[in-house]
Formats: sequence, structure tokens, C-alpha cells
Amino acid sequence: MDKFLCGIDLGGTKINTVIITNKGEMVSSYTLPTLAHEGPEKVIQRMKETVYKVLEDAKLDVSDLEGIGVASPGPLDAKKGIVLNPPNLPGWIDITLAKILEDEFKIPVKLQNDANCAALAEYYFGAGNRTKNFVYITISTGIGGGAIIDGKLYDGANSNAAEFGHASINFDGEKCQCGSYGCFEMYASGTALANFAAKEIEKGRESVIKDIAKDGKITAKDVFEAYKMGDNLAKELIEREAFYLGVGIANIIMNYNPEVIALGGGVANGFDILYPIMIKTVEERCYKASFEGCKIVKAKLGQNSGAIGAAVLNIVFSKN
Repeated sequence: MDKFLCGIDLGGTKINTVIITNKGEMVSSYTLPTLAHEGPEKVIQRMKETVYKVLEDAKLDVSDLEGIGVASPGPLDAKKGIVLNPPNLPGWIDITLAKILEDEFKIPVKLQNDANCAALAEYYFGAGNRTKNFVYITISTGIGGGAIIDGKLYDGANSNAAEFGHASINFDGEKCQCGSYGCFEMYASGTALANFAAKEIEKGRESVIKDIAKDGKITAKDVFEAYKMGDNLAKELIEREAFYLGVGIANIIMNYNPEVIALGGGVANGFDILYPIMIKTVEERCYKASFEGCKIVKAKLGQNSGAIGAAVLNIVFSKN
């Protein structure tokens, strides 16, 4: 009898833990707030609680699990199972997370970047449909992603490959928090879209965006909402967003030559609106042979993708 798979998605605001079958079918899930400000010891205790809860809900024992996978924000050392110093997890410096959880549950624990885990989930059970060469891009607060090459996750020499959001698309662009200039996420992330809107409104542009925004804080979702209402500024901003997405995706296609690219994250909820200008830009900026046959689609698994991808880590890396 096949064993079950457990995955934990450790985020800055919540811990999402699932148990799935090896076919990706959801057996149980449980979510707790991360409360990251309390520090690693208490957060790890909550992670343990979520595992015991999903086991209880599924009427399973730890011995029924193939292993546990953890999706974590980077930077991290996946091979050693160490979380290095992620900016949204205060106090997490060189935390040997995999070993701590192995000591608790006495089964194998694998650690991987959260965007790579989402890529694995979409590859096995979502939009990737197990195509040999697949790229997942998440577009939300920032931009991240993961790449599957010849059917295997590519995580680079030290687990930090596919940092799509920090590839420069404007050599003369603004400085990013990473220290570089003109990064993709400075122009095409949800944060960038909201910032561009705020700057235009500060200049005196009329727009329903400022009426939609709660407490005066504009979000990417507000811009899309205004677009649907026929707002002129929102239309300009969405067209620019689609263009910059196309530029960044064209670069990714030229580097990876994938069969399928899946877009996830909050901004991808506007996929149908963005697609016409985005695909036109990709076609204009891609070497035809690299783009030929490549499909750009919306990701399918939503907010559970990180945890589902984490769940398959033990199978993936036992095969590799």
C-alpha cells in the first residue's frame, strides 16, 4: 500500500499543512497563523502542531507517511535542510529546520524554496501536466518561480536558481531592495502595479482607484477592479503591467525554452485581461525557435500549491 505525503508551507503570515495521496488528492489540511514575530522556536512548535492535526483529521499515524516536505521562504540551503535568513521570518538565522522536524517525527524531512515547491505542485498535479520542460512564475508581492528541466526540478548549485524577479529588465532602472537595479519585480509585481498607481494619483490623475482603495492604501486588486469599471488610468497601468510581464517572460523563455509556463499569484487572477498584450510582447521579443510550441497558461492549484509541492519532495528527491 502506498504511503501518504505530508507538506508544510511555511509563510510569513500563515502555516499551511496538507496530507495528500501520491496522486495529489487532498486528504486533510490545516492552517495556523505563523506569528513570525514570536521567533523560530514558537513557529516551529506551531508547525509540529499542524502536522499532528492533519494526521488526526485523516485518522493516520506518522508511520503512514512517506516523509514530510517543507516549503520555506529563502534564502536557504535545501541540501542541508537549513533556513538561512529569510526577511519575513525574524530571528531565523541558520535554523536546521529539517533536522528539528526529523527528530520530532522520526521520518525523512526535505526542505525546499517555496516557489520551487509551487512549481513542483503545478508540474505534477496542475497546469504543467508533467511536461518535461516547465516553468512556474508567481506574481504577487514580488516575483518568483521554479523550473523543471528534463522532468527534474532545477534548483542550481546552492538552491537559489530561478530567481526570476531579480533578473534585470531595465539596466537604467530603479534600485531594488536586493541591491540590484531594474529588477523584473520592480516593474511587473503586484507591489509595482500598486506603486505605479499611487504615483500617478499623487500627480493629480483622476481615477476611481483612490475611491476603491481601503484606508487610502492601493493594491493591485484595486487597479484590476478599476479596470473592469472602465477607468482610464487603470487601463494604462494594466497595459503597462502586461507589457513588462511580456518582457520578463520573453527573457525566461529564451533561457529555459519550456513547453509550458504557468502564471500564479494574485496578479495572475487577471490573466485573461493581461494575456493579449503580454503574449504580443513575448512574440515580439522572443527568438521564434525558442517560443514555438510554448504555452503560457494560468496556474491551477492556487493557495495550496506550496504545501502540495512540499508534500512530494521526498518522492522527487528519492528518484533523483
